[in-house]
Amino acid sequence: MRIKYRDSIVREVGERFVKAFLDVVVGLSLTGEKPVSGYSIIEHIYEVFNVLIAPSVLYPTLHSMLRRGLITKQMTSNRTGVYMLTPKGEAWLKEMVEALSNIRYSIALLTGDWEKTLKFTSIFSVLVPHNIEEETRVRHPMLTASKS
Repeated sequence: MRIKYRDSIVREVGERFVKAFLDVVVGLSLTGEKPVSGYSIIEHIYEVFNVLIAPSVLYPTLHSMLRRGLITKQMTSNRTGVYMLTPKGEAWLKEMVEALSNIRYSIALLTGDWEKTLKFTSIFSVLVPHNIEEETRVRHPMLTASKS
């Protein structure tokens, strides 16, 4: 029973993350060299998060990102659209991922359990420096001052 409960919690956190940060998740799906279709974005989100996003949820997000100049849309020969990040979108995505990474540091700081926090948030493992404790002291000096 405990494993099923944990799985449901992990699934819930994944769903909440995808819903709350769908534009970021979409941006991360568009970081490759080639344009990506909406269907491929849905597949990628499902593969990574095990969360199925309906087209009726994805396409308004894509249109919002288009309006904000974060992505471009190209029509293909079979009349479907493919999407790519713009330079503005790449800069925005980098800032958003950095902000999410900072939240991760705060969680690690609050829990005091670095290893567990790092495993739990493994989606951003590429962004975490090997010297996370030193990096946290640099990024959050006020938070770590009381821990010394």
